[in-house]
Amino acid sequence: MNTAYVYLQLYRLFDDITPVQVDCGRLCGKACCKGDDSGMFLFPGEKEVFNLLCPDWIKIDKTDFTYRFDNKTYTAPIAMCAGSCDRYQRPLACRIFPLTPYLNEKGELEIIIDPRGKGICPMAKAFYLEDFDSAFVRNVKKAFTLLSKNRQVYAFLKEYSKYIDEFRRFY
Repeated sequence: MNTAYVYLQLYRLFDDITPVQVDCGRLCGKACCKGDDSGMFLFPGEKEVFNLLCPDWIKIDKTDFTYRFDNKTYTAPIAMCAGSCDRYQRPLACRIFPLTPYLNEKGELEIIIDPRGKGICPMAKAFYLEDFDSAFVRNVKKAFTLLSKNRQVYAFLKEYSKYIDEFRRFY
């Protein structure tokens, strides 16, 4: 499977759909796009997109976040930017922020508000999932329903959900 192609197709789900009907960046001064020391995880296989596109505004770094798949340990890469980007070349995590995929205790996919966003995003802090544009939420669910069928992505999401649980304890 050509994972870069899959991600490029999934990116299109978010070309014209955003979390709310207005420019949410005006609420917070584009806090999620400041380009500071934070970044967004790349999902399994997504790094291939950036190997193809080679955008000069993004830096891919290693993290200490690991997950197991097929008896191997993988390290999740993180995408770091300088605070500006080509909107159509953003990683999937940027496109879906402040939502994130999550596997519940039964291993079922849910879409939740990312607890890591509560410190910077007014929507993550004050909104319920129902407050977001329904088409946006539907597309996030659609993207991760497809991606989670891939065994490696599912393994990533299992460990990622445990990571998210650590943040949920504080929010």
